[in-house]
Amino acid sequence: MRRFVMFLVFVLIIVFLISERKVKKEIVVSGFTMGSIPYNLKYISDAKSIYKKEVDSILINFNNTFSTYISTSEISQINSSEGKIEISPDFYFLLKHSKDVFEITGGAFDPTIGPLVNAWGFGPDKKNQLPTSYQINKLKNFVGFDKLIFDENYLYKKHKETYLDFSSIAKGYAVDIISDYLLLKGINNFFIEIGGEVRSKGKNLKDNYWRVGINRPSESENELIASVPLKDMSVATSGNYRNYYFSGDSIIFHTIDPNSGYPSYSNMISSSVFSSSCFLADAYSTAFMVLGYEKSKIILNSNDKIDGFLIYKDINGNIKTFTSDKINDEINIYE
Repeated sequence: MRRFVMFLVFVLIIVFLISERKVKKEIVVSGFTMGSIPYNLKYISDAKSIYKKEVDSILINFNNTFSTYISTSEISQINSSEGKIEISPDFYFLLKHSKDVFEITGGAFDPTIGPLVNAWGFGPDKKNQLPTSYQINKLKNFVGFDKLIFDENYLYKKHKETYLDFSSIAKGYAVDIISDYLLLKGINNFFIEIGGEVRSKGKNLKDNYWRVGINRPSESENELIASVPLKDMSVATSGNYRNYYFSGDSIIFHTIDPNSGYPSYSNMISSSVFSSSCFLADAYSTAFMVLGYEKSKIILNSNDKIDGFLIYKDINGNIKTFTSDKINDEINIYE
């Protein structure tokens, strides 16, 4: 009898331990932000600890700071002001690091490009008529970091017409902010994607590094040209093959060259940049579309904060790819 009781106790202990063992699973949170841009968050945990309303709240606050489509946002108030205005820590952070990329890329990435973006019809106020060369040259007088003076607390615009636009890096910076929140909550295995910009940390449920696909430059969103495992890394891709419009016989691409004032027609077709920061990846991928393959390759080879996968046309019009050294052994390129 005693043996039976001891055996029963042993069985109950085993059952209790098994029932108490927490099984990790992949939890998904998804929604929309910045109007109609989808976001998708996956994280590995034994219990749900991140909720949609939390993520939405963070992204709403983000939009209330950086969206030029919200008239009461911080950036809209700055754009409509002149002289000195107080700025938030997030705004200062983005300005400061944007200036760094601006200088490294020779102005190819420039968030003061707003007047030109609006003139070409890619801003909040859509235009029905293309700008003239006179208008472009006039607007260029208000573009450039030399038109701004700022510190941690204040921004001074030398011209009221200077108009900031962070739309080219908004998704990347939003990814970084969500990532910081997950880390603060103790989540160490996750995958975040906002409108195609991605950041991952740790591994997925199969104990593999999260893998991301890079779209083939075409109208189709489902065809991949490459895939690569992200080892605590971010990736952002820019391209002109989806965001453009026709004006007569001309194609007007959405990537504007801040130096010329006109849409960029470089030999770059698609630029995917890898970095620990999704904001940096986003900024450089935008700049590379302006710079073209040759200048972008020089920056990639001299900057240890970024890696890249570039798709471009050579002098004969043939489509070529370039992969920087650090990801060359990791990437799978499909024929």
